[in-house]
Amino acid sequence: MPFPVAEAVTAIARHWPWFWPVAGGVLGAVFGSFLNCARWRVPRGISLRSPPSMCPSCKTKLGIPDLVPIFSYLALRGRCRHCGVGIGSSSLWIEIACALAAAGATALLQARLLG
Repeated sequence: MPFPVAEAVTAIARHWPWFWPVAGGVLGAVFGSFLNCARWRVPRGISLRSPPSMCPSCKTKLGIPDLVPIFSYLALRGRCRHCGVGIGSSSLWIEIACALAAAGATALLQARLLG
């Protein structure tokens, strides 16, 4: 007999009330990172799918550690790992705003659903 998804979601929310808002915040930060990518690429006529993420200055392809929203910006002190050129702080603030908005929305939804 399969485990009902709705019961699992509710059980997680009741035992770990922070879990879903944190998960929502992580997804929000990822969405914010995508918005930053789109904000830079679309006006320049560059596809959102290809080429892979790269430093706008030195054109070096970014690795997975460079693409973790918020944390990679802070760890690298807002600079490219390869050439050292600064990355605008607006990228960080967009990721933080999206993370907070998603975490807040998730917390409100959870509170409403669980009563």
